Amino acid sequence: MPRAVNAASARVTDVADVAVVRAWARLAAGALGRERAAIDQVNVFPVADGDTGTNMYLTVREGARAVAAAPDDAGSAALLRRFARGALFGARGNSGVILSEWLRGLAVAATRGDAPARALDVAARSARSAVAHPAHGTILTAADVAAATAHDVAARSGATADDVLLAAVRGARDAALSSVETLAPLARAGVLDAGAAGLVLVLDALRVALAFAPQAAEEPAGRGMSVATTTMLTVMPVSLGLNLTGHEVPAVSAPQHEHHEHHEHADTDELEVMFVLRRPAGAHGFAPGAVADALRTDLARVGGSVVVVGGQDLAPDAGSRDGGAGGDAGPGASGDADPGEDSVWQVHVHTPDLGAALAVARRWAGRGRVEPVHVRHLAVPDDALTVVAATAAPALAAELARAGAVVLVPVPPVGVAPRDLALAALGSGRQALVVGPAPDAVRAAARRLAAEHEDGAERTDGAERTDGTAGGVVALDAPTDIHAAVVVAALAAAADDPRADVVDVVRGALGGLRVATTDAADAAAALGALLSTGGEVVTVLSDDDVPGAVAEALEAAAASRGAECVVLRTGRAGTGVTLGVEG
Repeated sequence: MPRAVNAASARVTDVADVAVVRAWARLAAGALGRERAAIDQVNVFPVADGDTGTNMYLTVREGARAVAAAPDDAGSAALLRRFARGALFGARGNSGVILSEWLRGLAVAATRGDAPARALDVAARSARSAVAHPAHGTILTAADVAAATAHDVAARSGATADDVLLAAVRGARDAALSSVETLAPLARAGVLDAGAAGLVLVLDALRVALAFAPQAAEEPAGRGMSVATTTMLTVMPVSLGLNLTGHEVPAVSAPQHEHHEHHEHADTDELEVMFVLRRPAGAHGFAPGAVADALRTDLARVGGSVVVVGGQDLAPDAGSRDGGAGGDAGPGASGDADPGEDSVWQVHVHTPDLGAALAVARRWAGRGRVEPVHVRHLAVPDDALTVVAATAAPALAAELARAGAVVLVPVPPVGVAPRDLALAALGSGRQALVVGPAPDAVRAAARRLAAEHEDGAERTDGAERTDGTAGGVVALDAPTDIHAAVVVAALAAAADDPRADVVDVVRGALGGLRVATTDAADAAAALGALLSTGGEVVTVLSDDDVPGAVAEALEAAAASRGAECVVLRTGRAGTGVTLGVEG
């Protein structure tokens, strides 16, 4: 039922009340969950890695969980901030990070009392400003066109908030439809932009929530809704309204200056690197907005697809400041920030040089707290099983990512905790294998997190839980870097045999591993001692200052005993050598 709320005078919080925001979060996650595979299929820009739908779903899912966990008395502006903050922490991939910033802009605009059309404009500009080199024809264009169309309708006499939102959905659809005529990679594939399609679903979910949620306004507030309401929310027609494939475009003229740093296929050795930066309230050294600019500048030197989002304006208890001062909500804008709240930033870059990206993270660790860096290889296809590993060795982290793992790299003084590994595993949305220290603690953390995610009427995707005793997570003990190095070879062996069970292969490799830690000068003797009782596979993990001749001698010694030898570098200075023998 449309609300007859004047578009010019209404605030976002007048239109999107508590019932609407709670319904929107659930519907958006549900719609992206249903369409994730279709959107993944058309993901060819900026990198053809087929995961945009999944990344946007996982991002919005975490935002929806944050809304579901909000106290019963939370207001609509506070819920919007929770939605955005949860999405920021849960952001996956380029598209997910951008979407989280769009949600942040919307939340900040709602908090200060903006009208819906103005809030959509703030959200679009906030998302665009987060990207170092924005491209035309993407989710950013869809956000821009949605905001412009909404603004035009809002200026008409008698226009309602419902009219404005319908116009925004129409504008986003039009932009998505024209994307195939804008970007050459899309034209060659005959598909629409995946990120733009995802934003259409998020906006249409808001349209449906606005139309339906008022009818349930008399139901008790809280995390859950009645069975009838939940059922209605599930079946309400959130619609993409687009054919994503089968488009034929005779000629394309894309504006080169807007996407020169993008590329349609991942470099054969390119990695996606993401990390969260926290800076304490009152931290000095940067003016408002300058943190994001400085991060983007640093990251642009090491790679492309640079996106930096976040700031100090998503405190859940900032509701008393609704209707505050004006201004835009670009990344880093202080807005109505809680003076006691940390600022939080989500950082994203594609790079072939992991060492350089980690150097940026370490540099910023001196200006705040950097959570463990997440690394994955862009050219590795998604599998039914997500492997999560941890190591402090940069070169080994890159090798693990090449083998198909999601790798967590600590940035001192912050280490990788069992909860970090469990979050990475559960966040994949698939069955996961975690190889790292303290497997019992990882399993316990996974159980707690899985239980939290199931709390209330919280499921949004309709998918069944994968098998496993800890929310679909299997954890194996890999306490040192040499154990992680052995996993590299095990994953390669499993990839070569389509019938192999990855978990069994990795478990077998780690189960009988014999380890010695030594120096370059004593490595030969240490290997001889390990091989005295036999061995089929030798793994050598050496620091970067170990001479190549030492590695060659170890390979020869292994071969003389009939053992295969795998040699890997840590990517760290030093002369240390760690040996692992299987069999």
